[in-house]
Amino acid sequence: MRWEIWEPWYAEICRRLGLNPSADLEAARVLNDLLPQPELEKLMEIIEDRECVVFGAGPSLEGGLLRGEKGDLGKRVWLAADGATSAVVKYRVPDVIVTDLDGKIEDQLKAWSSGSWIVVHAHGDNLPQLKKVVPKIHSRVIGTTQVRPFDKLFNFGGFTDGDRSAFLAYALGARAIYLVGMDWWGEVGKHSGKKDPAKKRAKLQICGELLEWLEQLGANLINLTTPPES
Repeated sequence: MRWEIWEPWYAEICRRLGLNPSADLEAARVLNDLLPQPELEKLMEIIEDRECVVFGAGPSLEGGLLRGEKGDLGKRVWLAADGATSAVVKYRVPDVIVTDLDGKIEDQLKAWSSGSWIVVHAHGDNLPQLKKVVPKIHSRVIGTTQVRPFDKLFNFGGFTDGDRSAFLAYALGARAIYLVGMDWWGEVGKHSGKKDPAKKRAKLQICGELLEWLEQLGANLINLTTPPES
């Protein structure tokens, strides 16, 4: 995604959540220095012109995985959003993990050792995790940032791990993107970790807005997430 298209969204997100762009840039520089040369074309070979499933860490994730096991989701490319990986690996090793490293890292590294690609995101709050985890990942890894991309880093658009997964799939040419466990209407799932509930709900609201925008950009999104009963 071109920076001039994403920048207004980033500025608005910084305003709403009180983010520090300087801290985001510093984290991006650290991640860039830790990464091997990216092999984006190899990741694109997995996603381009394929149907993809994005698994978010919302409370409906387990139910979505059970339904998917009985259906035909297994024939598609699987992208797990950070903490969702711990549930997804009970069914299948995901093809791609999109993470800012605040989920269960051992599960993500185990999936990587079994063949998953990892798309690691840098932001101002995850410097320690970047320095600890990224040196262990020497291949099948792509780095992303939410500031202007440079050198080895990409910015495909998106903010939370879930919607960034969808933006990634769209940018790399997915024919269709199915959404599972993407409960952006407010309830926080157990796989999202221990976070400030109010701040998490604000991020989920942004996630929903970004996915609406992604659909306007032309992404073929099919939402399989079950909304709560009213």
